[in-house]
Amino acid sequence: MRVQFDLRPATLLEKERKRTSFNLMRTLAIILLLLFFPSTMGYIGWMAWNILSMRGDVEDKRNEVENMEGEKTALEGEIRRLQAQEAMYASTLKIMQDDLPTLEVLNAFEKHMVRRMGLNTLRFGNTTPTGTTVTVDATAATEEQIINLYAGLMSSGVFASGSMSNSKRDDKTGRVSFTLNLTALPIGQIKPSDS
Repeated sequence: MRVQFDLRPATLLEKERKRTSFNLMRTLAIILLLLFFPSTMGYIGWMAWNILSMRGDVEDKRNEVENMEGEKTALEGEIRRLQAQEAMYASTLKIMQDDLPTLEVLNAFEKHMVRRMGLNTLRFGNTTPTGTTVTVDATAATEEQIINLYAGLMSSGVFASGSMSNSKRDDKTGRVSFTLNLTALPIGQIKPSDS
């Protein structure tokens, strides 16, 4: 048998023995190092995938915002158009409410005055939401003509109310002078006549 002597110093031999012998701490450090690299690479890959996914989401949201801004612009244009139309309708309605029912009143008198009746003056007074006051000075041959005229005017749908303030017979001509105080309805409330 052959025997070999190791002539290296004891400290060197101890170092070599430590290096080649089993060491739990060194083994754990190597295992942790081997686990660290794949987990780090997996984490980096997962983060890269999340970043790409978020970029897609951000782009989708940006497209949605652009679409909503386009819709908002279209809706604002429609609102302006409708406001202009509303202003036009309000203006037209205001004109109609302020307008005196002159033609309707004259038409009612023409329809219900008979021969030998005369219209001296017709005055429009105050206008309120309930109507316009109309004062009429006229003449008739008989009181019956006045009664028929008043009844016809009240059934015409043009007047809300009325009264006769005075009447007087002229002894020379035999004609009756009378004054009617009427309230004409606003134009939008005038009803078609029955006859």
